[in-house]
Amino acid sequence: MPVKYWLFPDRKSTVKNKLWNWSSNAVCGLAGGIFKIYLEKLNNCTVYNRERMINTVDQVRKSGRSLITYCNHDSCIDDPTTLAMMKWRQVLNGKRLRWVLVADEICFTSKVMALFFSLGKAIPVIRGEGIYQTPMDFALDKIDQGGWVHIFPEGKINLEKTYIRFKWGIGRLLTEAQQCPIVLPYAHVGMDDALPTKTPYIPRIKQKITILVGNPIDFSEELERLKHKMTTTELRKHFTDILQEKLRALHKEAQELHRQEDQTKS
Repeated sequence: MPVKYWLFPDRKSTVKNKLWNWSSNAVCGLAGGIFKIYLEKLNNCTVYNRERMINTVDQVRKSGRSLITYCNHDSCIDDPTTLAMMKWRQVLNGKRLRWVLVADEICFTSKVMALFFSLGKAIPVIRGEGIYQTPMDFALDKIDQGGWVHIFPEGKINLEKTYIRFKWGIGRLLTEAQQCPIVLPYAHVGMDDALPTKTPYIPRIKQKITILVGNPIDFSEELERLKHKMTTTELRKHFTDILQEKLRALHKEAQELHRQEDQTKS
């Protein structure tokens, strides 16, 4: 089943592409600025290892390497709000901001919604269509162009905060890229307090949010070594499992830091 509203330019028209790029930069910069203010000024957000995110984004851009970031998925504003932890020069540069995989049935339900999220560099994924659907091909193409793609490997908002096995899409993006991308995990706690996942869906202020950025990972040597020993499916599973365990450990650490902040204040 194809995406109902696919509004990305086809590169055939130079004028249309320039207009789309200009509009996308404007939407990304405006949204990034709003969410940065929301995160830093209207809520109590503590970011651990912020410099890792800032430096990694800068370094991969200079080197030409692609970047995959991923994190847990607790609310509808995880992506724009957590990525607003970067510097203003990064947040306002829509051209260099991430592409993000989102749910087609939530973000692309009408032409107006599809236009907004397309300009915001959101890629609509159809749940249940597998890892070889057109949007995943599109995301892989962005990685092959040296781009930055953010993904929520749980595949949905984790309302119950329980263990959800990662989808293999992140494994495909990592193992099938022309050049192995750098991978950067981060975990957050408290985002669903800022925007509850139950009615009324009204953003709150003065909420405590904790973000923990992990270490950037370069799997290029391991991937090259295992390509001669594993099938494509085995490779996807192997790296997906590794990335899941790294995020689980990071999330536990973030939860502990979140609790320690409460104890310090009390």
